Amino acid sequence: MNSPSAASASPEVRAIRRGRRWRRCCLVLLVPLVLAAAMHWHVVLSGGGWIVSAAAAPRVDAIVVPGARIHPDGTPYHLLGDRLQAALELWRGGAAPQIVLSGLGGGGVEVDEVLAMRRWLAARGVPAAAMRDDGEGLRTLDTMRRCRALGFRSLLVVSNDFHLPRAVFLARHCGLDAHGVVAAAQVDYSLGTRVKNRGREVLARVWAWFEVFVLDAAD
Repeated sequence: MNSPSAASASPEVRAIRRGRRWRRCCLVLLVPLVLAAAMHWHVVLSGGGWIVSAAAAPRVDAIVVPGARIHPDGTPYHLLGDRLQAALELWRGGAAPQIVLSGLGGGGVEVDEVLAMRRWLAARGVPAAAMRDDGEGLRTLDTMRRCRALGFRSLLVVSNDFHLPRAVFLARHCGLDAHGVVAAAQVDYSLGTRVKNRGREVLARVWAWFEVFVLDAAD
């Protein structure tokens, strides 16, 4: 005997069918979410395992500062200022002879992140010979590949706490002996800023995992 049609099925049968459809929809949604969560946490745990305190930082070839937003007058926003301050203290402490300034270069003072970083450090006593420019570090992966191309083999990656695990993860998958040092916040960031940065970073970590293990982009 054929199964009853949807129109003629009893309420109990229709309820069972709805339940099955709902479970299938949940499964379709749940699987990619679980995979994305696993990718995210792999990046966090893998990169986070190489984060050290400034006092415990090893001596390396270079300190790398990934670029971030600057003001129209060419001065760093607070997030970049945090990174530069931490890099300056490490350099003064003898952690590395050079600081790599990686970000958007050229295009005028209002957008040139590398120039902004160079001017900030120079104003605090870092000589030009101790700074290396990477004006093509438009993404974190680009930054790490460029550091490798510049001939560095060991790095201290200095960045904000939400960004650092991914940065170290990418650096090490580029073949660099990299450790991370958190750039301490110099100001009290608003809740909205913290939520925005951390939320955006979740997606960035998933994409970083995909680039490394699926696209082989770190090679």
